[in-house]
Amino acid sequence: MKHDESPQNTVPGSQSLVVNYPKLSTSEVLQNIAEIDHKLLRKFLSNTPLIIWSADRNGIVTLSEGGGLTKLGYQPGEWVGRSIFQEFAEDKDLLSLFRKVLKGEATHVERHTGDFILDVEYTPLYDAQNEVEGFLSVAIDITEKITSQEKLRLSEERLNKIFQVNPIAMCISEIETGIFIEVNDSFLSALECSREEVLKKSAFDVGFWSNETQRKKMIETVIKEGKVSDLYFDFTNPAGNRLCTVLSAVLIYFRGETFLLSCIKDITREHEALKELETLNEHLEARVIARTAELQNAHAILNEEHKKRNRLYRALQQTEAKWRSLVTNAPDTIFTVDIDGTILYLNHTISTLGIEDIIGSSIFKYMSQTDVPKATKILKEVFATGKPQVMITEARSAEGKNALYSCRVGAMVSGGETIAAMVIATDITQQKQAEQELVRRRAELAHLSRLSTMGELAAELSHELNQPLAAINNYTNGCIRRIRSGTTSLEKLIEPLEETSRQAQRASETIKRLRRHVQKSEVEYKPLDINVVIENSISLLEHEIQRNSTALHLELSPGPLEAIGDAIQIEQVLVNLLLNAIEAMSEVPPKDRMLLIQSDRDNENNLVITVTDNGIGLKKEEEKSIFEIFYTTKQKGLGVGLSISQTIIEAHGGRLYPRRNKTGTSFIITLPMINGDTHGAS
Repeated sequence: MKHDESPQNTVPGSQSLVVNYPKLSTSEVLQNIAEIDHKLLRKFLSNTPLIIWSADRNGIVTLSEGGGLTKLGYQPGEWVGRSIFQEFAEDKDLLSLFRKVLKGEATHVERHTGDFILDVEYTPLYDAQNEVEGFLSVAIDITEKITSQEKLRLSEERLNKIFQVNPIAMCISEIETGIFIEVNDSFLSALECSREEVLKKSAFDVGFWSNETQRKKMIETVIKEGKVSDLYFDFTNPAGNRLCTVLSAVLIYFRGETFLLSCIKDITREHEALKELETLNEHLEARVIARTAELQNAHAILNEEHKKRNRLYRALQQTEAKWRSLVTNAPDTIFTVDIDGTILYLNHTISTLGIEDIIGSSIFKYMSQTDVPKATKILKEVFATGKPQVMITEARSAEGKNALYSCRVGAMVSGGETIAAMVIATDITQQKQAEQELVRRRAELAHLSRLSTMGELAAELSHELNQPLAAINNYTNGCIRRIRSGTTSLEKLIEPLEETSRQAQRASETIKRLRRHVQKSEVEYKPLDINVVIENSISLLEHEIQRNSTALHLELSPGPLEAIGDAIQIEQVLVNLLLNAIEAMSEVPPKDRMLLIQSDRDNENNLVITVTDNGIGLKKEEEKSIFEIFYTTKQKGLGVGLSISQTIIEAHGGRLYPRRNKTGTSFIITLPMINGDTHGAS
């Protein structure tokens, strides 16, 4: 509509102009009014986020105003005179929309333009004959609104996910009435109710708050300080169970309103644990005195062992000094031979003969005849390839005694051709003897460690023996009373006597396991099934595991895992790791204690045993130091268990190492499979 066709807008303005400017004609007055209104309109629209534009029935833009145009990179009035059918010729959908509006169909759409989202209304304009002469479009930028709504939706979605999966009991309720709006599964578990029994009911209906005044004070604190923390209160849930809890609450904005978010921690078991701790403290002093005596005894043993080690160290020092003297004054036997084994050079005699008598003879006559084929083959390989070779052989020493020599054979090359082979023969007789002694002492040390472990478990083992013995005593006394009363028959005595036999067998098995674990024997490497060793280790600690309320989980390989080793020593390592794991979980609530034992093989054909706990965990700097002798993180530990365990596993050709987990620690043992490298058995 033209300006002169809007009398309600122009009449007051025109009257004012006629009064102030009486010489102006009516047409001049109306023109001035239109110019003034148009300027005011442009000034007003330039300060708004709107985009207002219009087009005539031919699609020519007649109005293009509004501050929103600058966001799209245009100036007010810039589009006036352009054809919308030409400017948007490639946008078929938009052209279809324009045609609908020009046919008189008002339209409201949400349009995406670049990074902006516009809410656009298209309104047809009619002339005096009520025919469409164009349309008016009003658009507003709703990008921030849509973005904010999406952020709010995602925020509430994240809150709801965290709320539902949280292990802590949580609820959302109305501030004034206490009516539950939302609760999580942990909350339902604590109240022992279904979701339908709680939602849309108040906290007083389900017994969550028994005292309205107490809740009112809590609400006042939350409103004043913004939150409340660690508020202790107890209540009885609908199932009749009394719970001791600690409550924390805070105000949250949820679903467009402000509600109260409450977090409830069940500390009922902690209270019970404190009572149990008071009882245990009564016996603590006596245990400390006993433990002190044990430590003093252990200290004396360690002092004696330290003296033995010092004596051994001094003996080794003397041996080392002797060897240094021998190397300086009489080095290893060094000689050169040709491809046939004829001796060409010798630094000192290797038999009772003189050096001159030996040179020119065959080296094969001075060594064990069973090694001659191997020595002949090595010589040919050295002359053919030039690569050094090593072999061990037995021969007569210069003193006429049998000795074991390690011979390193290397090529002597001249002009690119091997002219001779140099042999450095080292007498390794004493070295082999020392290795055998080391194996023996390692076995003795492992035996002492097993005795110490059994000493720590003495009380539990005696309890395990007392149970079947007490049962045997009861069944035997019952049989005696029946026989003396004369009211029984032999058939009625069979069942209690059979039970007596079973209890005796149980006690016998316990004693056998104990004797097998602590007996002193030679290290014996033989094929063994590691799953059987694991089960034997668990049987020794079965009562200790039950006493500490530890849940034991086994994930053993379905088939046998065979390795070469000493079953008693591997069992000793597992017992030590299991005891450490149980003690590491002493501060964990009993319901959460879990001990996991796994056995499998890795990609390198190694046997793998993993002992995992969810205890206090291991610090990064302790990963290496825990294997040092006498290093311990336990108040009652001696610090030798892990050191001995690592020594045993390495002697079997394997590895023992820790792995820190998010909660707790895993100790991993790797051993070569029976069809793999059996270094330990050699």
